[in-house]
Amino acid sequence: MATFRQQLVLALIAATGAILATVAPALIERDKKSSSEPKPFVTATSAICDKVLADKVCVANLTVQVNSNEPQQVKNRDRLFLKSGDTLRLSNVYYCIPSQTLLNKVEVRGYLFKHGVQSYKNGLFTPSNFPIYAACHNIGNFQKIWKLEPGQHQVNIPIIKYVGSNRIVDGSFYFNLDVGQ
Repeated sequence: MATFRQQLVLALIAATGAILATVAPALIERDKKSSSEPKPFVTATSAICDKVLADKVCVANLTVQVNSNEPQQVKNRDRLFLKSGDTLRLSNVYYCIPSQTLLNKVEVRGYLFKHGVQSYKNGLFTPSNFPIYAACHNIGNFQKIWKLEPGQHQVNIPIIKYVGSNRIVDGSFYFNLDVGQ
C-alpha cells in the first residue's frame, strides 16, 4: 500500500509528463518554422553583450565556414587553426543593439589583416540592410571569400554606427587565424 507521499510524487510525475507531451511538440514545430529564416531575438542583449556599455552596439559572435565544412560559431578573440589554401567565408554576424542606443544607421564589415598588418584592402561586405531597432539581429550574405596564405592573421569585424552625421567605428571584435603550410 502506497503512502500519501508516494502517491503525491507519482501524481506530480504524471502531471509533468502530460504537460511535456503537450508543450514539447509545439515548441519543436515552432523551431522548425523559424529556423529557415533568421529573425531578431526578443531580448536586446546577449550574455556577451551584457558586459558592454548600455549605449554600445555589440557584435556577440559570428558564424564562419572553412572550405565547404559545416559552419562554426566564432566568439571574440577566438583562434582558428587552418591550412594554407583553405577558404574562409563569413556566414553571418550576430549583433545586439541595447534600447538606450541612439543611431540612424549600422554597418558591419569584415577585414583580413595578413601577417598582423592592418590593411583595409581585404574587406568583406554585405549588401544587407541592417536593422537598427533595439534587439539582437543576424545578418548574412557576405559576398566574397578569403583564400588563406601561411602565417598568422587576424580577422577584424568592425561595427559602424551613425548617430546623426557622426560615424563611430568599434573594431573591438576580432579573431585570429594560425594558417600552417
